Amino acid sequence: MNARKIILPNAVMLGEVSRLLQEGHSVTIMTKGSSMSPFIRGERDSVELVKRDTVEVGDIVLCHLGNGHYVLHRVNAINGDKVRLKGDGNLDATEACTLQDVCGTAVSILNGDRRRFDCNSPSFKWMSRCWVAAPRIIRRYILGIYRRIKIL
Repeated sequence: MNARKIILPNAVMLGEVSRLLQEGHSVTIMTKGSSMSPFIRGERDSVELVKRDTVEVGDIVLCHLGNGHYVLHRVNAINGDKVRLKGDGNLDATEACTLQDVCGTAVSILNGDRRRFDCNSPSFKWMSRCWVAAPRIIRRYILGIYRRIKIL
């Protein structure tokens, strides 16, 4: 039996994902785009999401930014109810939302080779912290190389 690929508009699909997460389900979605490179590769990697009671700096979260627009980015800062997000593959661009806009938190990444990476493991958290703390110029060159040869 051949599996069919169904493509839905993000507003429709991610709205339903958000509802399922609110009900306590775990949801795995295929990612799009390059904003979370090099940790998550769009249209190749999938992310398992769950709804958590708390959100921490460093978490990868799915957020609703309004008007049917959703992003899967890393929490860069939390100030009261305000959350600043930044994609690992973005050098400067950030988004802002509130804690109520966070739909779910990534607990694992299933890469294209079907290997599962636990987002809460000490090694993954260490690599994430190193990437975020790296100087902009270092990240810029690594991302430039990655986008040209796509080996990471």
